[in-house]
Amino acid sequence: MAYIFGKGLMIRGEVAGEGDVQVQGEMEGKITLTGTVVIAEGARVQADVSAVEIIVAGFVRGNLSASGRVELSPTGHLVGDISTKALIVREGAAVNGSINVEPASMPVGVFAEMTHLMHEGEAPRRRSGR
Repeated sequence: MAYIFGKGLMIRGEVAGEGDVQVQGEMEGKITLTGTVVIAEGARVQADVSAVEIIVAGFVRGNLSASGRVELSPTGHLVGDISTKALIVREGAAVNGSINVEPASMPVGVFAEMTHLMHEGEAPRRRSGR
């Protein structure tokens, strides 16, 4: 079920649970969901947000943590850090913070080899299908 916090709403506190939320108004506090959080264009959020998917088209001051992906739309503005498995930043979006994109399901040996080669300044070798 999707919940919409409309344009005229100002919410202070913590939102937690299952499902999807779209914030169109203002929110201060914390958002922790097992679904998708959409910060709509024109919305203003001062909160740490944790969800499977986070889409930012408005303004967010806080950290974003997504087990799936974060998408910053052309009108999206983030002041805070991002931690996710996948990141999409559309032209026009703004980010002021650190970004951590964790590798998704990469075999440990391949990741270790890539890290080692990057530190040595070499490009990773392409593996044959053996």
